[in-house]
Amino acid sequence: MKCPYCNNEMQQGYVQCRDGVYWTPKKQWVSTLSSLAKGAVALGSNDKFMEKSKATAFNCDKCKNVIIPYGMND
Repeated sequence: MKCPYCNNEMQQGYVQCRDGVYWTPKKQWVSTLSSLAKGAVALGSNDKFMEKSKATAFNCDKCKNVIIPYGMND
């Protein structure tokens, strides 16, 4: 994948967290409860047990950006 900011080739990897990887519209005071937040989006895959604990991500070493296209299955 090419970085949309600098056009450098990005390296595929994972963002991982024991309690799941979620995006929330507001900062949560207790991050382990992020999945319960209004508007929370699970970034990890939903098709296997415990898959919410990792999300495929692409890292640009040049401009230090990480892109997480949620809903990707690998």
